[in-house]
Amino acid sequence: MQYQSKFSLNQLTIRTFTVFWVGFFAMMALVVTLPYLDSTIYSSLQENEITHYQKKIAESIRNNKIKSLAAKVPILPIDKSDNARPILFDPNKKEILGAFNEEKNYVYRFIDNANEFSHPMKKNFKDIQIAGPFQIYLDDFSEPFSLFFISRVNPYQEILRYMIDYPIVLFLLTVFITSPLLWWFTHTIVKPISRLQKAANSVALGNFEVDSQLTKHGPLELRQVGQSFNRMTKSINDLLSNHQNLLSSISHELKTPLTRLQLATALIRHQIGDNLALKRIEKEIERMDKMINELLLISRQQMNSQTERNIFPAENIWHDVIQDALFEAEQQRIEFEQYINLPNNGMPILLNGNIKLLQSAVENIIRNALKYTKDKIKLTIFIQEEEEE
Repeated sequence: MQYQSKFSLNQLTIRTFTVFWVGFFAMMALVVTLPYLDSTIYSSLQENEITHYQKKIAESIRNNKIKSLAAKVPILPIDKSDNARPILFDPNKKEILGAFNEEKNYVYRFIDNANEFSHPMKKNFKDIQIAGPFQIYLDDFSEPFSLFFISRVNPYQEILRYMIDYPIVLFLLTVFITSPLLWWFTHTIVKPISRLQKAANSVALGNFEVDSQLTKHGPLELRQVGQSFNRMTKSINDLLSNHQNLLSSISHELKTPLTRLQLATALIRHQIGDNLALKRIEKEIERMDKMINELLLISRQQMNSQTERNIFPAENIWHDVIQDALFEAEQQRIEFEQYINLPNNGMPILLNGNIKLLQSAVENIIRNALKYTKDKIKLTIFIQEEEEE
């Protein structure tokens, strides 16, 4: 399989940087946007802010700014930069005094939503902040005017203020944005690694089947690792198959001269009759024939072991073998003791393998014991956990 793209999201390096920068820019967008979202909400003035504006009211009265506004004295462009600049609203004429033309629409909108003297509020409109209303009486008027203050605000300062005032909100939004990205990122890495681990465990148990899923899912680097692992698995499988084929071929090749030897000994016996040397030769020929047959059997069993694998209870390996051995031991007057020490937790112990080969291995051990013992056999079966290096 060829992986064509040099820069692709399937590459682990590109994916790592993508997740980082997507999370970073998402956070920056939140940091920049949240203050503006917050500023679209009418919020009540805090006690310290109310105190601040009361001082501004007293200062405006001392400086005759309120009287100038009531007298409709034109304001100058330089006044636009004043901090907490007062403006008046005449409730009778619905007239705004002291505001620039581009500010009046914002002031009207603010008045529609904030019109209680007992509950002054504030709100940002682009680069200006309006606060009020405050009740104020003028000498020539019987009804009170509504006093508001307009301040110029810096958006970047508002961002910093919001981060300082609401750190928990910022933290929760950070978790909300980064958690899905991190979950997706780790999932795309952990899942192929888990599949690779499962394939490696399968190979360790003798199953050399190639897992095509290792090259289809996950980042490019992990798919390349999976492709290399499949190549290694196939190479090991081919090596074992070649070894078994070689063993089988050698065994078959040895059978031919051995058959000729058997035929030659039969002819010699026919010509000169039985003698000690001839019997010795026939005995060795029989031993060689038995060894070659065992080699052929082992070769066939090894080839079948790679394809015939099942999950079965562990006791199936020795149950029938022990019953047969007990019967033979009784016939030979041999005492047979068995001790099976397995965990008794109510759950069967399951194995994955070729049951015929495992039964054959246990049977060979027991039969050798029956063959070479004199009067007693002691069989112990237990489970021992092997420490991983």
